[in-house]
Amino acid sequence: MSEIRLDDVLARVAVSRRYRHVSDEVVRRLATEEIVKSHNLADAEKRTKRRLHQIFGAYTGQPDYPQRLLALARAIDGGDAESVREVCRLAMAGHVSTRERLPILDRFYAELLAVTGVPSVVCDIACGLNPLAVPWMGLPAGARYVACDIDSQLVGFVAAALDLFGIDAQVELRDVVTLPPACDADIALLLKSVPCLDQQGAGAAARALAGLRARHIVVSFPVQSIGGREKGMERTYRARFATLIDELGWQERRVQELSISGELVFVIEGER
Repeated sequence: MSEIRLDDVLARVAVSRRYRHVSDEVVRRLATEEIVKSHNLADAEKRTKRRLHQIFGAYTGQPDYPQRLLALARAIDGGDAESVREVCRLAMAGHVSTRERLPILDRFYAELLAVTGVPSVVCDIACGLNPLAVPWMGLPAGARYVACDIDSQLVGFVAAALDLFGIDAQVELRDVVTLPPACDADIALLLKSVPCLDQQGAGAAARALAGLRARHIVVSFPVQSIGGREKGMERTYRARFATLIDELGWQERRVQELSISGELVFVIEGER
């Protein structure tokens, strides 16, 4: 068997329409892990793309971000709050995580912020399109929004959208598995991302949370598969959350579970 060169695998993924915008650090990390299991270059490429599908491709299509941004700019200029919300709903439908939340969006943030209070600083880890929910958050003037994700196109779109909203934003491309965030915020969000982090190695989810300094840390889980089946997921993920708390050594922290149909949501008291 000939030696499989990492650069050759990376080059093949880099020309893939599906994955060319994924963080180089993420692709390099996954390819390195898969090369040792592979028979040849084609096999290594296939295995790497399969991993990328599991943590990224399965959740998002290929949205027309420039068109979405133009629609948002027009809606904001028009001054009609409901039109702005509708554009945001359409944009959030482009990612499975936020699409699943659309039917409960009003209730989700109303109940969450009733517990945490309205934040002035938000830290959104593995954010996806969740920052487009800012019209539901009621953020005050001067609010700051810090977010990260592994898709460079999405990161650019989210940064531009938050700028249109007049929010002081720091949105960055980040592999939280190798470079966990160290945000200082009123509220930190890790929404429906623990399962994806778990697929990338033991302790990845705990490391993503360990460096946060926030008054409240919100961790949520899906209660059904992408295909719509429940499969006992609520029970499974409630148990997973308990082990996550143990991994972090947060057993003494106050935790409140929110009863929101469609998503399992935990609010952890922080130390900020």
